[in-house]
Amino acid sequence: MFSDSVRQRLSELTTYFMSHGVSDVATAQRKAIVALGDIVRRQATIMAYADTFAVLGVLLLLAAGLLLFTRRGQASVAGAH
Repeated sequence: MFSDSVRQRLSELTTYFMSHGVSDVATAQRKAIVALGDIVRRQATIMAYADTFAVLGVLLLLAAGLLLFTRRGQASVAGAH
């Protein structure tokens, strides 16, 4: 169901919670799953911000490039319609 690294991390977290006052194995495992979920959510949030800044940077560069290709409008001559 889980990869070996996930099982190992859950085991480490379960052991951590057991050594820090949780007396029930099931409760320690539940806390370990919640803690791992929090870690994944935190990392996903950081990655989403990084992706958003990358997209904004590309859009800014494209807009700056397009701005270089725009022509300035001719100044209207007074009285000419």
